[in-house]
Amino acid sequence: MSPASRLRCATSPNPRRGAVVVRMEAVPLLSYMRTYIEGKLPYSYPPGPFTPGTNGIGRVAAIGEGVVAFRVGQRVAVNPYWLANEAVREPAQVLIGLTGVSADSAPMLAEFPHGTLRELAEFPASTLIALDGLDSLTSERLAVLGKFAVPFGGLRRGRLAAGETVVVNGATGYFGSAAMLAALAMGASRVVALGRHFEPLQALVELGRGRVVPVVLSGDAGQDVEAIRTAAGGGADLAFDMVGNAEDANATLATLRSLRRAGRLVLMGSMLVDLPIPYRQMLQNNWELIGHFMYTPADYLALVALVASRQLPLEAVELKPYPFAALEAAIDEAGRMQGLQCTVACTESAEAWD
Repeated sequence: MSPASRLRCATSPNPRRGAVVVRMEAVPLLSYMRTYIEGKLPYSYPPGPFTPGTNGIGRVAAIGEGVVAFRVGQRVAVNPYWLANEAVREPAQVLIGLTGVSADSAPMLAEFPHGTLRELAEFPASTLIALDGLDSLTSERLAVLGKFAVPFGGLRRGRLAAGETVVVNGATGYFGSAAMLAALAMGASRVVALGRHFEPLQALVELGRGRVVPVVLSGDAGQDVEAIRTAAGGGADLAFDMVGNAEDANATLATLRSLRRAGRLVLMGSMLVDLPIPYRQMLQNNWELIGHFMYTPADYLALVALVASRQLPLEAVELKPYPFAALEAAIDEAGRMQGLQCTVACTESAEAWD
């Protein structure tokens, strides 16, 4: 079944207890959506028929028993990261509309197999974020929240404080570019943006208004460490690694070695090789290495608050909207996304078609 035909398979607005049916209005697309729907990724797909689609913006169409915080007609963000609400040390977890995460996640995938690329989609109430007070922003513009949620969760896990210097490895990527803007919104005094080419870094510098310093990585470990530390004014307080599918660890190790004493490095990328940790340097410098996956509900609420206060400019992201009827073309466009771009499948609106 094609993605477009899946969209028409709408569920009836009769949610189960603890669940909410959402009428979808805007859905951001993953860059690898085409590969995903062709079944070419080593993911845990739902066991039966399902609809893909992770994040999204929509309006509540129906509410199941036991749901108290939402109302019909309310605009909400759909958060695909669902953890089982059970008092155990390691609750099962999935990304709804994408993959299982933990080894015991199959029952969760079967319970809520459908993602956001449906006209009407049912989700656990715990995965929704209220968007009250954001009426001035269109749903397709708010769909950009999905681009920020992941790196924002990592920066919060890294305890980024106002006035600190941050290094972002993979700054020109889909999530890395969002991490740079999020760090500025959270009060970073300086963001060092790392990349392989100068031109895409320059676009980030212009957005930073004097607070973003670019470093073009050379591949020479010693040279790169020195360049990063110089750009950071002697060393960074926090480093954020969002490198995608890296086949060597040099850039990540250079990022680590650019830290000041007691600095922190958050790993959220998808490196394809092992990371050889310099044991003695870690010890002598009191460095902290943090592996982090996704974000918490509190992170998402804080992200929405930053947007509502206009501290995080969603309009800095170049929006590429497509009507749901042109979903196949939208998926192809998503595969070409770079940096601060976001491809969104959406219903017709003023922003989309001006």
